[in-house]
Amino acid sequence: MEPMSTCKLFGAIRALIGIKNTIPIIHGPRGCAYHIRYLLSVRSGSRIRICSTELSQEDVVFGAENKLKETIITVDRTYKPDLIPVLTSCSTSIIGEDIQKVARELKDEINADIIAISAGGFESDQSGGYEEVLETLIKSITIPKQTRGKTENPSINLIGVFRGGPDLLELKKTLKRMGIDINCVLTSGSNLEDIKNIPLAHLNYSFCDISGIIPCKILREEFGIPFVYYPFPMGFSNSLNFFKTLIDHFNLDYPLQREYDKLKPSIDYFRQKLDGYKAAIIAGPTRAIALASFLKELGMTPVLISIDLIGEYTLKELK
Repeated sequence: MEPMSTCKLFGAIRALIGIKNTIPIIHGPRGCAYHIRYLLSVRSGSRIRICSTELSQEDVVFGAENKLKETIITVDRTYKPDLIPVLTSCSTSIIGEDIQKVARELKDEINADIIAISAGGFESDQSGGYEEVLETLIKSITIPKQTRGKTENPSINLIGVFRGGPDLLELKKTLKRMGIDINCVLTSGSNLEDIKNIPLAHLNYSFCDISGIIPCKILREEFGIPFVYYPFPMGFSNSLNFFKTLIDHFNLDYPLQREYDKLKPSIDYFRQKLDGYKAAIIAGPTRAIALASFLKELGMTPVLISIDLIGEYTLKELK
């Protein structure tokens, strides 16, 4: 068969590398760390730090918890990270290596915070890895901190954002002009302190239909933070509705329509250039739906939408 998605371990690592000064340790053979690091480095154009216990045949047969402990201590002393996530691979999940126990035993011996995540590739696809990382961060880092109170200015957390770039920077600048601060982006560009201070925000906004909803529900139950998940701000109408949702929620006075009207000449220009063209979309579910809407606004016709996973909202919109 031809798989359309990759494994849980890849999704977990992809979510974790967005957190500043974090070094994941994959408890498994060296190939798991090498290939994930290679692929993510090529895609991002930057060096990705991932360590491995580099298990041998003997380790898989007899167990390697001591090797894991040595690796954790070495990473902590050598790189001095803020957070060390320890993850199983297929092999260590199969033989039942107890990484949770190792993390508990070393918690007071190292300077970094430590979390353990079962990430055997056969356990689920990459969305399961994304989601489990977010849940683990919230349950192991955010909830125990029990930060209370709210920021002085209206603020939001963006949940389920695994890459940043120009879009995220522009979003931050636009929200700042409106008087809205981004408290934490989970996980792109966040640091450990941001994750501890997630409860300070007034609202959570899920940017991922697959892996963002459940973490938002956990935060709502634990801290009473409301959340919204539509729309994803890509394209003209979706962006307008995104900002309008936040302006209405915080009861802000901002000339949104006036700013949107300034864009109409540009919209008309691109629509004239692109009208009638056909397009194929290959993307994750949340972005695919938003991108299809954007292309239709430009006069284009999406004739094919290929997505690897389908969430509840995605399915509703596709219908």
